[in-house]
Amino acid sequence: MVTTPFGTESVAIVLYLAEKYPEKSFLPTGLRARAEVNRWLLFSANELEQPLWRIARHTSLYPPEKRLTAEIPIARQDFLDMAAVLEKHMDGRQFLVGDNVTVADFVAAYTLDMATVVPSRANEAKLLDNLLRLRGFIERMYKRPKAAPRIAEAFASLRR
Repeated sequence: MVTTPFGTESVAIVLYLAEKYPEKSFLPTGLRARAEVNRWLLFSANELEQPLWRIARHTSLYPPEKRLTAEIPIARQDFLDMAAVLEKHMDGRQFLVGDNVTVADFVAAYTLDMATVVPSRANEAKLLDNLLRLRGFIERMYKRPKAAPRIAEAFASLRR
């Protein structure tokens, strides 16, 4: 089974939409701020999302004979190490870059929300339990008036 990392498409899509609808101001026009947005978009896709996919692949997506249980704690720690970087960055901030929401916030919040539904062993803490700033960030992002449903809600609606 060959899969394409989700982040490559999601980042391209949000950038496309932000450029198509500049009046929404989800992508800064200044070079430095734009570089910071790109930094956090790539960080979310590469450093946060990939370990989550590794966990999901080896807990439920791959057929049982292809699952490597030893990969799960490694991917878990990879995620936690990188989430700690973002947790520190969010100290005193509402948004990843500047004072307004950007596409980097949308991608980061959605990616972090994935951590709430990635399969986990029953005796392990949830991935975001000790990351209070990130949990607050996710809550703020999903309280926005036109926010998409939380990932768990979206999955539940598919089962109906």
